[in-house]
Amino acid sequence: MKYFRSSLLSVLIALLLHSMSYAQDRAFVDSLLTELSAAEDDTLKVEILLALGEQYKYNLPDSAMIYFQEALQVSEQLGSLSLQANSKRSIGVVIENQGMYDQALEEYFAALAFFEEDENKPGMASCYNDIAIIHYFQGSSELCMEYLTLSFEIKKDLGDTEGMANYYINMSALNNSLGRYEEALEFIDQSIDLYKELDDKNGIATGYGNIGTINYELGNFQLAVENHMKSLEMHEEINNKDGMAHSMSNIAGAYRQMADSVARTETQRLEYLNQAVSYGLRCYALTEELDAVYVQNYVANTLHGAYRALGDPWKALEYAQIFINTSDSLFNEEKTRAIEEMDTKYETEKKQQQIELQESQIIARDATIKQQKTFRNALAAGLLGVVLIIIVVIYANVQKRKDNRKIKEQNAQILEANEELIVLNEAISKQNSEIVDSISYAQRIQSAMMPPEGYFNELLDESFILYKPKDIVSGDFFWIKQVNQYIVVAAADCTGHGVPGAFMSLLGISYLNEIVQRREITQANQVLDELRRQIKHSLRQHGQPDESKDGIDMAICAIDLKTRTMLYAGAFNPVYLIREEKGKPVLIEYKADRMPLGYHQGKDRAFTNNEIKLEIGDTFYIFSDGYVDQKGGPDLKKFMSKRFKNLLLDIHEEPMFDQKTKLEKTLTDWMGNQMQIDDILVVGVRV
Repeated sequence: MKYFRSSLLSVLIALLLHSMSYAQDRAFVDSLLTELSAAEDDTLKVEILLALGEQYKYNLPDSAMIYFQEALQVSEQLGSLSLQANSKRSIGVVIENQGMYDQALEEYFAALAFFEEDENKPGMASCYNDIAIIHYFQGSSELCMEYLTLSFEIKKDLGDTEGMANYYINMSALNNSLGRYEEALEFIDQSIDLYKELDDKNGIATGYGNIGTINYELGNFQLAVENHMKSLEMHEEINNKDGMAHSMSNIAGAYRQMADSVARTETQRLEYLNQAVSYGLRCYALTEELDAVYVQNYVANTLHGAYRALGDPWKALEYAQIFINTSDSLFNEEKTRAIEEMDTKYETEKKQQQIELQESQIIARDATIKQQKTFRNALAAGLLGVVLIIIVVIYANVQKRKDNRKIKEQNAQILEANEELIVLNEAISKQNSEIVDSISYAQRIQSAMMPPEGYFNELLDESFILYKPKDIVSGDFFWIKQVNQYIVVAAADCTGHGVPGAFMSLLGISYLNEIVQRREITQANQVLDELRRQIKHSLRQHGQPDESKDGIDMAICAIDLKTRTMLYAGAFNPVYLIREEKGKPVLIEYKADRMPLGYHQGKDRAFTNNEIKLEIGDTFYIFSDGYVDQKGGPDLKKFMSKRFKNLLLDIHEEPMFDQKTKLEKTLTDWMGNQMQIDDILVVGVRV
């Protein structure tokens, strides 16, 4: 197994393809805030806002986005093309760092348009560089190289030595990812020469790091370590903590590989493994300080392998879990696949519209031909009369031959058009099949992100999940995690169903993992408050008429295993608790707050935290509205909440698996021949 794997993604992050700030300088930030409060000139305000955003864009992206958006608003009022361009570009960087590459690309192209209108060549070069990086992340190496070259030509004309050095670094990284190692090394040598000319220690350090990475790919592990060591020393000299973290992670990975591939004795193998652990632990401590999830994910995998090779299974397991947890928040191939799926659907609909238009044109053409022929024949008969019958016949024969030729030509055109329609229909059929395959693949991705029912049963002794998507993928999702003594379980209903709903569900699952698992927030109402904030920010919901109104309805319960209490909070979705009182079952409904996780009219209020003391034998249910809204029965009406409550009271004493079976059968009988109208989710838990 190969424990150290380099790619353009890791190299690009280390290369500072955007001008990075590694940690905000508190004193500098305070001085900027003081200047901002005193600034009267709007141009100066924009420049200060952009500088503030730069201080936060890698450590506190939400704060950076606030400053950048305010800068854009003021620059729009000024009508300054260059300031608008810089604001849009800065917003693009924040969005790119969050993995939303399609949206980042929109911002970069918008910035490029402003720079072009303003004839700002340095700005155009920067945007070309930004666009190149996005195209690489989306798997388009040729487009990446094309935009890098456009950027380089401008920098060369301007005599921008630093920009040219940056181009050589990027081209080195791109060629390395394509396996063109000799070309990659040549580009690195050119970049280091320019950085030395500029006395840019960070650029020189980056160059040495790239040489180390390429030597690793070539199997020259000792040379890889030596060059990464040079890079580390220079990063330490300039206190570039992000660069230090990347260098140490690469050194640890190289030593881990040397233990397997280079060591000739057991003593030497142990020495290499201990070096891998030493640099890996230093790197991991630094990534926690920087909140650098990508590097943390990488070095955790290296430490897992090193500890396993050293025979320390507990440490190996610890870092394996860290590797799994950090993998959840990183951008992956499935997001790009989802974007492509939506593009394919759009193109299919557009081609179908073209086919319908061509069909209507053909019908109209046939009608016109018939009308013209009738008109000509009638006119000829009326003008010439019986007396000129011979001339009429001759004229009619001549016209008939002409008409026949035209009809033949038109029939040939119609035949050709029909053949084109057949080809287009076949293409559409193929694309429809590909779309279904893509959505089916997306369903596997969505299923993988939701916990298996077996995991529920591990954390909760008695439970069931009734989950019936309307389409292949679903807007409903369930979720569970244990954090310390709390088991947090949720049932959610996203806006829409199918592909749009599934997109929202992936967003909700990712943010729940971040809020509960990583940040260890276990108060139910606080989880919903934070989730609402994250969703509104991601969907750019500020209350404007043209904004997205998408959101999530959710019921979330946090069970304290020590005190046997449950904290419940709900966004439109309630929880039903059934317990025995005086020998009779009683259903208690804890109502949800009437606001979603997303934009709604009115001021946002904190969600209510309901504290419920649980008793042995209590059974509670959380669910989406799909079950109660399903139409059926003799009058084709909704199932309704009252009937649902009575059903739960009837079956609550039965084993959880039997409850699920009866809920399914009742639903099937109710629906009859009717179609399912929404996603359906019911989660039941017995204490």
